[in-house]
Amino acid sequence: MAENNKDLKQLKIKTAALKRIQKEFFGYQKEELKQNERIQKLKNQNSDEADIKKQEEVLQETVQMYPNIIGRLVESVNELQVWLDGKVNDPLIDTSEEKTKALEAITEAQEFLKANNPAQ
Repeated sequence: MAENNKDLKQLKIKTAALKRIQKEFFGYQKEELKQNERIQKLKNQNSDEADIKKQEEVLQETVQMYPNIIGRLVESVNELQVWLDGKVNDPLIDTSEEKTKALEAITEAQEFLKANNPAQ
């Protein structure tokens, strides 16, 4: 029984990690929008070209994070799916709410990847 509780805890951790990575992507999207607005505002105010260039560099750093996050998301989906496949005949896992949440997280992440990853 202790092993099963350990497995449920591991499943919760893996599911939370998957959701956290996806949330991180949304955070970078928000940051990208804010940065674009900031740059446009500077341009509209005829600000110093160096200030605009610096903000564009910050924007570029934000955008460069997307491939990393996408890669980690793909890895997390695969890891969770492999883990679930290894527990396919575990009655406690099979009937748990955590498995349902994990499967929903996987589906959501796969749909997200299709929409946000042109390489797929």
